[in-house]
Amino acid sequence: MSNILKHLSVASSVVIAQFLLASFLLLTAMARFTANDASYFTKQLMQVGLPDLPWLSAVIGVVQLLTVLALFKPKQSWAQLVIYFYAGLAIVPLLMLFTHPVWLESLGGFPAIGAGQSLIKYLGISALAIFIASYYDGKQGLNAVAEKLMLAGIVLVMAWIGGMKFTQYEADGIEGLMRTSPLFSWIYDIFSVLHGSYFIGVIELIAVVAIGLMPWSSKAYLTGVSVAALTFAATQTFLITLPAYDTSMGFPLLTGSGQFIVKDLALLACCIILMAKISDTIAN
Repeated sequence: MSNILKHLSVASSVVIAQFLLASFLLLTAMARFTANDASYFTKQLMQVGLPDLPWLSAVIGVVQLLTVLALFKPKQSWAQLVIYFYAGLAIVPLLMLFTHPVWLESLGGFPAIGAGQSLIKYLGISALAIFIASYYDGKQGLNAVAEKLMLAGIVLVMAWIGGMKFTQYEADGIEGLMRTSPLFSWIYDIFSVLHGSYFIGVIELIAVVAIGLMPWSSKAYLTGVSVAALTFAATQTFLITLPAYDTSMGFPLLTGSGQFIVKDLALLACCIILMAKISDTIAN
């Protein structure tokens, strides 16, 4: 890992991040044109008292596809505007935390989160888009803010979902994912379903603590971000082993679970950029 980081510049990390963000957007955009996603967005609108907008899912899909194109032409002013626009759009799902019933009342409500686990990932996704656009736009102040928001997005996901690992609800929820993956199924050979969840939660929270040591130890911070990066990379194996796609339409489309998983590509991109930034600081 250390040898890789020595050759990872900020510029190269941004290019990798563009590819990862584009992959996430492309993979999820294709599902936006299906009846399942249209129905999903209709239900979300009903939750907040808005009228049915049957075209909304397709419009979001078009915006995502335009953003994919923009990510391959990031030096163009129009491309930067498109990426900024998507960043703003990606913030909207976070507002659903205040209106959509995402809290688990059986566990006491806030901060026991259920469906909102997918929503909180959008902080990192939006921050990543802002970082990429501002990097090529030359807006250093905005770029610095985006960097902090990316870090906040990673910590939010690792701490919140990591904390949920200490509940039976989350332990049962991840068992199906974990048992399908050769990277994780061995955990249940050692631990019970609940204690296996504890084990994963401890690792995720250790990463959060290490990241929190940033003011005192750059190496601890780098270790924490690296653990987060490995976590987000490892979850992508679920796309194959679950499986997280549906072929009933003649070609593979991500299911809701698949869309949840590929969001980690954007969070992985955030980690790679942050790793490059801190590695550059340590080297100097």
